[in-house]
Amino acid sequence: MSLFGRSKNQALGIDIGSAVVKVLEMSAVRGGYRADRCALEPLPRNAVVEHGISDLKATSEAVHRAVSNSRSARRNAVVAVSQTHVVSRTITLPAGLTDREMEEQVMIEATQQIPYPLDEINLDYRIIGGARSGSDDEVMITACRKEIVEDYIAVMELAGLRAVIVDVGLFAMERSFDFVAATLGESLEGRAIALMDFGDVSTRLDLFLDGTVIYSRDQNFGGRILTENIRSRYGVDYREAEALKRTGDLPQNYEEDLLGPFRQAMAREAARGVEFCLSARNGLEQVDALLICGGCCQIPGVAPLIEAQVGVPTLVADLFAPGSGIRGSKLVQRYAPSMVKAVGLAVRGTG
Repeated sequence: MSLFGRSKNQALGIDIGSAVVKVLEMSAVRGGYRADRCALEPLPRNAVVEHGISDLKATSEAVHRAVSNSRSARRNAVVAVSQTHVVSRTITLPAGLTDREMEEQVMIEATQQIPYPLDEINLDYRIIGGARSGSDDEVMITACRKEIVEDYIAVMELAGLRAVIVDVGLFAMERSFDFVAATLGESLEGRAIALMDFGDVSTRLDLFLDGTVIYSRDQNFGGRILTENIRSRYGVDYREAEALKRTGDLPQNYEEDLLGPFRQAMAREAARGVEFCLSARNGLEQVDALLICGGCCQIPGVAPLIEAQVGVPTLVADLFAPGSGIRGSKLVQRYAPSMVKAVGLAVRGTG
């Protein structure tokens, strides 16, 4: 299959993170979309390592449980490989080429631009600029090693599902950003908006300008730090510490001794990320707003704390807020900060 298969079948968006599998079902309705079913299922530690699946069996079992808990009847899935495993190149081709001519030119360019043999990769392309009947076309070639893609396909098969689309995480985030931007109630033309995703082992900052990512950076910081602190302080195993972190069913000193310092660390990481972004010679003098997402962003009071530290208006990304065009059930809305990438995947499975 190609890296980005196309299917008219309805499918689930399945976001396989380093600690949690997130499943989301969306449907197209008049005026937008509806998100009714979702589920989150924790992954065993080290089932996913460095953005790659290291334990197919454990990961597939978590996916199976998540789909079952979501009560979705769909058996097709849209999944995404991490941007860290993807090579992208932009080329220019003459306008007016037929689809077959363009494909032939892309394959010729790929042999020069992609640092892997073509028989070892899944490759796809899309036009990102120009006009087929006017100026030259700007074409983005995207490639990923076959073994990475095949791991995701295998996990879906073991879970009783079929991967109809294998996407790229960055493209899913770009898709979701459009929904978040629509909730802000004002034009973002010419404005630099940072989206920071606080994950389990890493935090990713993507800087958007006019809806397109112009800068990205991964930082070695995530919610697992808090989990490990809970495990160490209270003498519980990793799985129990993760569950206690989510429920908050911990002694009174947890807020002062562990949660408060972790919130402060989140704020420092956000400031560090924005500082690196502005020093990257991208021609920007400021970031106009910071949107945060990920499970850590459900910690009360974290957005105002980050705003005070960074000095930039900061909001928790909510894809189900008024204006987004997505109506989410109460259950889906509860997990909104964690569902950003899942939305970008699930929208491709709306048929």
